[in-house]
This record gives sequence, C-alpha cells and structure tokens, in this order.
Amino acid sequence: MPRKIGLAGGFGARYGTVARRQYVEIVTGLRSKHECPRCKFQTVKRWSVGVWHCKKCGFKFAGGAYSPTTKLGEIAARATRGMMSPSTLSRELDSLRAGARVAPQMIAPARKPRVRRKKPAAEVVEKVEEKIEEETPGEEEAPADN
Repeated sequence: MPRKIGLAGGFGARYGTVARRQYVEIVTGLRSKHECPRCKFQTVKRWSVGVWHCKKCGFKFAGGAYSPTTKLGEIAARATRGMMSPSTLSRELDSLRAGARVAPQMIAPARKPRVRRKKPAAEVVEKVEEKIEEETPGEEEAPADN
C-alpha cells in the first residue's frame, strides 16, 4: 500500500484532485494561527464553528467557520467606520452576491502583526547566575570551625 502523505492523504485516490486540494487549503487555513483584532498578535485559534479565541489577551469573537474574518464582515466593518458611501456599499454587496471578491483597492492596508521577542539564551543564563549569587552571600562569610 502507498504511504499516506499530507492532510488529504487519508482520502487515497478518491474524491478527485480538485476536491482534495480544496480540502487541504481549507484545513491548513483553519488550523493556522491568525491575527487578533484586539492585540494584533498571531495567537488566534478556532474555538468552535464560527467562534475564535486569542490565547494572549483572551478575546473571544465571532467570525467565519473557516477563517476569523469573512468578506461580508470586512464590508460591514468599512461601512460602519464611514469609509464608503451608500452607493459604494450597495455596489459591493451586489457584487458579493454575484460571487465576486471584495475590491482590493477598498480594503485598508493590513498592519504588520506584532511578534513576541524572545530573549537570547545567554542573557537568561546570566540573570539566573546573578540571582543565585545574590541569594547565597552568607556561605562565603561563614567562618570555619578549626
């Protein structure tokens, strides 16, 4: 028997190439970490269908089934911020109903996600050694009983 490789490996030769490729795209996007709308860290994971949770700040919010944001949600957010006229809003909603993607020029440029910085291991070791030296100064001062 051939080895099962990748997420769709369990399907074998069944269901066709296109369906397996679509399944892999959806599941990889679903399982990856996403940007939190509150703290902007890449720590959002799916809690359940349509519910997303940030592991850093604890923010829980509703989103799409397979991604934290949807096309319709992006349009609604821009409309509530007052970034588009009513005619533009109706035109985008009509195009969305027809199956078109959101117009790329209308989407605000995404900010670069913040990333936690890890301290180098040498600094951590030095700090631990300093704390140990500070905690045990009495051992050097103790007189010998000879």
